Amino acid sequence: MVGLSWVKAHVGIPGNELADQQAKLAITSGEKFVIPAPYSHLKGLLKNYIVNKWNEYWNSCDSASGIRVRGYINQVSPKFLIHNKFLIYFLSGHGPFSSYLHRFKFLDSQHCICGMLGDADHYIFSCSLTKEFHLIKPADEHKKAWFNNLLTNRQAVTKMEGAFRTSRNICDTLTQERDHN
Repeated sequence: MVGLSWVKAHVGIPGNELADQQAKLAITSGEKFVIPAPYSHLKGLLKNYIVNKWNEYWNSCDSASGIRVRGYINQVSPKFLIHNKFLIYFLSGHGPFSSYLHRFKFLDSQHCICGMLGDADHYIFSCSLTKEFHLIKPADEHKKAWFNNLLTNRQAVTKMEGAFRTSRNICDTLTQERDHN
């Protein structure tokens, strides 16, 4: 039979005195005992490191596409690790747009077939050929709030996808016409 009893201190109990001595010895002269950090802790450290490096780059870079992105996003955040190519097209302005493809000589003109400058904003907000997919263009002072809402607004993202699929078709048509001439 096993019994439990309360002992005022370790004094006078040989097993407990030995345990106390060993504990004191371990503190003063024992080997380091390394317990590996849990995976979740390491993942958090790595995520913080990446976000800090990303912020450093963000704050030091002044490219044209960076200026556009800063119009919609204040600072970097893991929530902006966007997994939707259409949102990336919109933010960066790098996508199936005649203005972008013209920069690389894939198209002869930077204009849409409707005659206007064919950039991301044109296809999302004003092109007559993508009218069914238009979103309401935010005022400059509301761009950040507008984009933040867009990230969780599936209907708006679907419209954006439709506009950019149409712009891809327009650019494909223009590329084919150019190649046949």
